Amino acid sequence: MTVDFFDAFSSCWWLSQTCLPKWEAWSVAAGVAAVVTTAILGFVTYRLGKAANRASAVAVKIASSQAEKQAYRDESERLLVLMQITAEVSSNAGLLSHLLGLLNHPGCEVAFVSNKSYQDRIFGRLNKLSFPSTEQVKDRLHYLDRATGASLVRAVGMFQLLQSSDRHRDGTETEDELRAGLSAMRATIPLIVADLQRVEAECVAAVHRLGLNKEQL
Repeated sequence: MTVDFFDAFSSCWWLSQTCLPKWEAWSVAAGVAAVVTTAILGFVTYRLGKAANRASAVAVKIASSQAEKQAYRDESERLLVLMQITAEVSSNAGLLSHLLGLLNHPGCEVAFVSNKSYQDRIFGRLNKLSFPSTEQVKDRLHYLDRATGASLVRAVGMFQLLQSSDRHRDGTETEDELRAGLSAMRATIPLIVADLQRVEAECVAAVHRLGLNKEQL
């Protein structure tokens, strides 16, 4: 085959009437070229395939590393948000529970309906409470799981609704209206406390997750 291949490139190179090509030799040469080309392409494809696999492995490793770093940052942000609102959530849950105890006292309804000073004391206790820390982290609440974030948002919303009822008092309320207002507070405050306690449980879990304890807060 090698001889035939070189015969194709004989001294009779340029075609003319007196010089005819050896077509058999040319066909052999073409076959050899095809084999060589196929071999080269196969080798290049193999090398490219290995390079692509290495590049893919590196890309997967980088993506995995980035995902781990992002997950760590998100978890850190979640823990920091919970730590920032821990004292506020716990304190307000306790104060609202105490206020609910006063509202459920047997003599509360009579005093609330008949005595404006008593009403003022009740609403005064309610208006002393606020959620400034929660307000500061409102743009980061998405780092919390949906149940915890929703519980906190709902608790604050219901609490603000209760506080707004005090702004509508003008001393002309009827006894029925006052009783309805008292009933609304008695029904709503337990819901707020339950939501806050749910969030507080997540705050406690965050304390342990960070290796701290409640006495250090």
